[in-house]
Amino acid sequence: MPNSRPDAADMLKGVRGYMENDLLPEMPADKKFNLRVAINMLATVERELRQGPALNAEEAKSLSRLLGHEAPLEQMNEELCALIRDGKVATDDPALRRHLRESIAAALAVNNPKWSQGR
Repeated sequence: MPNSRPDAADMLKGVRGYMENDLLPEMPADKKFNLRVAINMLATVERELRQGPALNAEEAKSLSRLLGHEAPLEQMNEELCALIRDGKVATDDPALRRHLRESIAAALAVNNPKWSQGR
């Protein structure tokens, strides 16, 4: 796809800003909650577009170190789940725990960045 401006994340930011700054203040009280949910969803998608590729690359590196080989990210996640389920990776393994902590922190950075700021 050609490099176009504004990119998808910037377009989402613009729509979200319009909704938050122009529509939300004028919205009847009974509609504000649903609009706020939509605004938050747009913000999450925007963060995923901006941060997702780098976070996925980091997760893939971490999984590759943990599993000892490279493969597509989804495949490595499925393999790790199977190894844990089959008892072939101990749940108290420090490398596993580090990977899980880092993966959860990355997911929260996209899905709920305020959570990690409060910790």
